Amino acid sequence: MKSRAVLVTSLRSELGVSGDHDGLLVADIRHPDAVESLLGSIHRNGELPLVTCRADDLQAVRRLVTFAAVRYPGLRACVEPLPGTPMCVGVISSLVDDIDADASTSPADVIAWRLSALDLLREQVWSAVWLPSVAGLTDPAPGLIQHVRSWLPGSGFLAVHSPTREVLPASRAPIARLVEKTDHALVHSPASKSWVVGAVRDALSATSISELSTVRDPIDMFGTAAAIELVAVPLSFHTQSRPDHRSVTACVACGIRHIRPTCPVCRMSARPDPSLATSGVPS
Repeated sequence: MKSRAVLVTSLRSELGVSGDHDGLLVADIRHPDAVESLLGSIHRNGELPLVTCRADDLQAVRRLVTFAAVRYPGLRACVEPLPGTPMCVGVISSLVDDIDADASTSPADVIAWRLSALDLLREQVWSAVWLPSVAGLTDPAPGLIQHVRSWLPGSGFLAVHSPTREVLPASRAPIARLVEKTDHALVHSPASKSWVVGAVRDALSATSISELSTVRDPIDMFGTAAAIELVAVPLSFHTQSRPDHRSVTACVACGIRHIRPTCPVCRMSARPDPSLATSGVPS
């Protein structure tokens, strides 16, 4: 079975309620009918939707997928919550959607590869947003001193969302306390202050740098148009996430091929209890 990534989140108004963002299928979480219709379209094409979302939206997205399965009998989907800012979730979704079969991986194992890439990127991606103020920022939570500094002119902060959650002072270059990511590519949203991108690149020692548009309006997410989202992606994720074909198994219940201990679609254990099988009880 083929698969297709679809990001469910709050979309910028110019993207409408569903559609295509730089090749990635997207649907607005605030419009359930649009989400259900897009999932139904993927299902009718004979593809498995890999539904990605922000971790905070997981329960809402699961409900939408359940409603879609009622509306379109036979529809199955993976729901994959991701860490970081909206741009981070979009970047991971796009990278995973671009994975396709190559000489070392059969078409039947592409879903397993994409799921493996999701797992690797969850662990290794770095994600942050630069903000001129921490007013209204609750996650990660700023300290009292940082709130006070927000009242001063020329303030700036780097809210790191993954892999750890912290708020760092970032009113000028250099930006301290960032761990180097020498084997990572840095992606950023349109920058209101160009020095921020350069300072983060230098602090991370990123290999390359590029600008992308975001799926969500920064004012909607962060309360300011000055927000700058930054994502550092490991350059080797593509090769490192390719699963060994010997580790890929087909779910005994739904047939989806993956390397996880539990099926991401039907939640069936990939390694049934032998004692249950011998006793005649379905595993």
